[in-house]
Amino acid sequence: MKKTFLTLQLMTLCLISFSQELPTEPADGFKFPIGSKFTIELHPIDSIRFQYSIIEYEPYQEVVNTYENDSLFDSTGKNGTIEFYFCLSTDGETEKEREENMQVVLLMKNRTKYSLSYDSDIQLEENGEFQETSNVGSFSGAKGTEMWPYMIYQIGLTDFKKLY
Repeated sequence: MKKTFLTLQLMTLCLISFSQELPTEPADGFKFPIGSKFTIELHPIDSIRFQYSIIEYEPYQEVVNTYENDSLFDSTGKNGTIEFYFCLSTDGETEKEREENMQVVLLMKNRTKYSLSYDSDIQLEENGEFQETSNVGSFSGAKGTEMWPYMIYQIGLTDFKKLY
């Protein structure tokens, strides 16, 4: 618990620092509010683990299509980076269906040569505690999607490691 608290404090300090100057100094992790578009760059610590820096960040308030969102990612992104959208998404034919299908997503495009695992912590209540959540990792050259059917106010991403 102490380790998690210290990590979250570090992430809070880092979030404050990246809001002022980019790129950030490499760190073990950062937290991001819902409605964020950001790009990270990996920095090796050893042969398996990475810190990362935030090289781009901007608010992103649009609601995206849950299943048709490839166009969000530029086809000529910077190698060695991972692009993220942490936002709301939905799908459906009618406004009622779209409202019923609203969910939180973390969309990512991994432009590194590594398939990665990482830890993710989510904040389910505004100003609430963070809790660990599972994820599928991020695969080299691939787009990935994480989905939650409930509101998440912030997500923390830490402990990036090579999968193999």
